[in-house]
Amino acid sequence: MADPVAAPSWNPLRLDGTALPVPVLLMAKLIAIALLLTNHQRLLPDPFLPFIPALDAFAFSTAYQTAVKIVFLAAALALILNRSVRLSAFLLGSMILLSVVSSKAYYGNNKTMCGILLFLAGLWEPRLGTLFLRLQFSLVYFGAGLNKLLDPDWQTGQFFHHWASMRLRQPVYITLAPMLPDLLLAKLFCYSTIVIELALAVMWFIRPLWPWAIWLSLLFHAALLEFTGTTFTMFFYAMESAVLAFVTWPREMIVIFDGDCGICNDIRRWWSKLDFHGAYQWRTLQSGIGDRFGVSRQALEERIHFVADGRVSSGFRACKLILLYNPVIYLILVTLIALPPADWVWWRRIIVGLALAFFFPAFNAIGEKVYDWVARNRYRFSNDGACAMDAKP
Repeated sequence: MADPVAAPSWNPLRLDGTALPVPVLLMAKLIAIALLLTNHQRLLPDPFLPFIPALDAFAFSTAYQTAVKIVFLAAALALILNRSVRLSAFLLGSMILLSVVSSKAYYGNNKTMCGILLFLAGLWEPRLGTLFLRLQFSLVYFGAGLNKLLDPDWQTGQFFHHWASMRLRQPVYITLAPMLPDLLLAKLFCYSTIVIELALAVMWFIRPLWPWAIWLSLLFHAALLEFTGTTFTMFFYAMESAVLAFVTWPREMIVIFDGDCGICNDIRRWWSKLDFHGAYQWRTLQSGIGDRFGVSRQALEERIHFVADGRVSSGFRACKLILLYNPVIYLILVTLIALPPADWVWWRRIIVGLALAFFFPAFNAIGEKVYDWVARNRYRFSNDGACAMDAKP
């Protein structure tokens, strides 16, 4: 995506033209949307057993709590509407952190993480890039992994066994655990969690491993939601959103499609309505653009192709990348997950499961088969034009 040149838009679905790069602003917006949709402001406390004794002076102060909530809501809305995004993220994160130190009852790792991520977004410095975000990620994963590694109940599997069977009453675990030696399944879960967390603590400092770290983190927290049915208040939203800050957003994106194909033209028109940044260039294969990237005419007739900064993808993988590089998709996903009531556990599991099934590389083989079937039968889905490949004898 091109460097911001226009003034910030009031459209919440646009992320260009601001003081923050698209990936960092996307992270901050997703967290802000999740905070509002889960009505998090209702949890913001007045001082109660504060970590900072001086805040005792505001104990049971309606004015204090009201002021925090007003700034919280104003900053969240301003951030979503692209108004002074660095200041808005800073203030929103500061209100959460102020609430954390104001009340030991409110304190939680998930809220603290949200506050820190937003706070760091507000302090974004181009010369440092994602350094402080990576340090925070590494600290969280290292601390979590080390704490579990040194805990006797995690070493023996007792913690996980009690948590899964007694607290969560997780049906899959309860069914499988008796089929294996005592606590073996619990130990497998415990030590795999420890290994993943300690590995992630290191991977954020090895640039070639970032794509693997992004996927591992996404899968880890998605698996927790699928297994437990809970987002752990804001932890799921914070951790899943934060990895997007490490994505390299393409500066040039070209979609090469069959200009004679009715369904291809329908998709182009539909997708262009969601491309609020004008980031996608749609070029027909008939224009000869395939020669620029060394793609044959036959290949272009058989599959859609997507070029991101010179990297060429085709078929199902191209479709996935076209979706993944549009911020609107993530804004829709967080809304679908966070908007329903807290007890809609089944809904969140379905949405997260479907997203994983579509985007995770392990499912590419299935996706390619579905794509090829649609491509072979695409003339059936639209009466607007005949595909070039349909004209072949």
